[in-house]
Amino acid sequence: MYAAVLNGHDGNESGRDDLAAVYDASKKQISLYVNGRLQGSDTVSTAWAAEGGLQIGRVLWRDTYTDYFAGSIDEVTVWQQALTGDLIADDARLMNSPNRAAVELVADWSADRGTGGTVPDTTSGYGKSLTLSGGAVLDGEAMVFDGTDDAAATAGPLVDDTGSFTVTTLAALDSAKLLAKPVGYTGQVLGQRAADGSAWGIWYERTGSTTVFDETTGEMKSVPDGFWRFGRLNADGTFSGVASSEAAVMDGMVRLTGVFDASAGTMSLYLSRNVDGEPQAFTAKAGAGDFTLGKGFSKDTWQHYLPVSVAEARVWAGAMATEEQVGETVGD
Repeated sequence: MYAAVLNGHDGNESGRDDLAAVYDASKKQISLYVNGRLQGSDTVSTAWAAEGGLQIGRVLWRDTYTDYFAGSIDEVTVWQQALTGDLIADDARLMNSPNRAAVELVADWSADRGTGGTVPDTTSGYGKSLTLSGGAVLDGEAMVFDGTDDAAATAGPLVDDTGSFTVTTLAALDSAKLLAKPVGYTGQVLGQRAADGSAWGIWYERTGSTTVFDETTGEMKSVPDGFWRFGRLNADGTFSGVASSEAAVMDGMVRLTGVFDASAGTMSLYLSRNVDGEPQAFTAKAGAGDFTLGKGFSKDTWQHYLPVSVAEARVWAGAMATEEQVGETVGD
């Protein structure tokens, strides 16, 4: 019996997959796990005894080395026993300590580093720049989107959506422009698209209006009501993921952080440094398209434009494990 585990990616995304292969001789069964979750098993009727050395990144076939792997591989481990699913799931979490998971910064954009129509990433090492479109502008502190045709984008995918990741943004909604949107309108702060729509994103959904006292004018005024969502907007207009328990604050910067834990198969939403509600089950969908701010993709077209100002956005491969880690790493 044996188990082999490695972490790696194929060079096409800024992310990694934790892969585990298990052979259980007593059951004559071989199994494959990706990011701590069982993908499938099959029966191996005839066992074999390998006589050569362990190969990493290549295959020996008919006395010739071939099938060289294009990408990065690290943390290769082999056990002389068949690990259980629980042990594989624990190993896939890549914990640096009981309260901190290993994460890798793969994108970092701050509006105050932008010039003209471009916001560079000078921090992560991956170097993907955001390009503004429509009438989007930089006001020195934020990327400003009008909710009509403004957006910012970079070629994707940024991360392997089927693996764990963490995303954060500092954003402020424009309540006056949101009032012009109908009740039920959904707009995307940021997210990554799949071939047929949303892979995942941080969204705002308008649910109604409230009348409040305006301290500036001394009069009553109407403001939009709504909630934040982290997950996928499905083709039928429903959401998969998690919604905020508190109504979204208008006209002020809000820290929003989303965490997808591939091992647990759950999504969590943080407002500031605090987790908002319980993690929700989420089935990942591989995204292959652009990563965007200010708009979302659904029903074969770009739409879901959101009137919002975004001061910064960052993405990590890996799921932050606790409120303490989110607070210390994301900050404000």
